[in-house]
Amino acid sequence: MSGGLPPPQPLVSRAGRFLVIHEESFTGVTISSNVYVLESDRFYVFDAGGRPDLASFLRACGIEEGRIGAIFLTHGHYDHVTGLRSLRQFEVPTFISTKDAALLESSVQGAGAIEVSCEGPARILESIGIEKIDTPGHTPGSVCYLSKPDRTLISGDTVFSEGFFGRTDLPGGSDAQMIASLESLSRMGIDAILPGHGMYTMEGGSDALKTALSNAKCLLVP
Repeated sequence: MSGGLPPPQPLVSRAGRFLVIHEESFTGVTISSNVYVLESDRFYVFDAGGRPDLASFLRACGIEEGRIGAIFLTHGHYDHVTGLRSLRQFEVPTFISTKDAALLESSVQGAGAIEVSCEGPARILESIGIEKIDTPGHTPGSVCYLSKPDRTLISGDTVFSEGFFGRTDLPGGSDAQMIASLESLSRMGIDAILPGHGMYTMEGGSDALKTALSNAKCLLVP
């Protein structure tokens, strides 16, 4: 009998073009995030979850490290980035806003992430039909990723499918920036929201954004 722990059995589902590894998969940590994977010419991972062994969960889904084209992070909080520790040895290109680089470094030292707005990552995103949208508020460098063909938003902790918005009371958060980000997103005609936490929705995204904006205007100081 072979020793060691059994391979993980992640909770996964399909949301349009994306494979979803649900946050409930990453047990044994205080908090994790959902991880989204798009298969195109290669696999493209959005957020890395809160467990350091993300690579084993990807393998359980049939995604080998050598086939990962890039990792795009919505922001630098530990529950979205810690999984990078298991991928560093494979030198997978990782992208984040430099405004959140210090947050990333505090959880994953030597992550070596590149500014997501640079020409290289911008070309990758364009090739897979995704647009990066700056949405500060939860953190200074928070971004969302809009899948243009199907009007699907990978929203990180900016907005959630139930019509809630991300916390602004953590270091670097901003009430005014959160309201401005939600206002911008609410004008984009989004159908699906794939959030950092909780369940995704494949329809009614614009309504959820309008609800989040209304809530933010009532609860936050502009």
